[in-house]
Amino acid sequence: MKVLVVDDYTDTTDMLAEIAGSMGHAVTRAYTGTEALKAAAGEGAFELILLDIGLPDINGHALCMRLRASEKYASRRIFSLTAHDDIHEHFDMSCFDGHLSKPLSVAAIESLLSGKKAEEPVR
Repeated sequence: MKVLVVDDYTDTTDMLAEIAGSMGHAVTRAYTGTEALKAAAGEGAFELILLDIGLPDINGHALCMRLRASEKYASRRIFSLTAHDDIHEHFDMSCFDGHLSKPLSVAAIESLLSGKKAEEPVR
């Protein structure tokens, strides 16, 4: 599966990419919203996008809305990443298929990548 990991915190991006890569997924990393848009505009489409809400240039919610507006990503799986449990109070999160809370659980990430139901709730 083609996976796009978007987070300005390099340790998080690298950890997610390493886990996905070890499971046989083709991973692209982006550290800003601009990089993510450029990667998403490339050939083919990512089947899964893990998207940080707190990016330095474009907030993750706005980025998700831009991706969803394109036919290419209207029905692809996009999950938000954030350390803020109250994110639903600030944004309409309906553009996301789910939410992963930081600190991230390796088991939840592996379940999401394998298509199984996560043992830890993915909201």
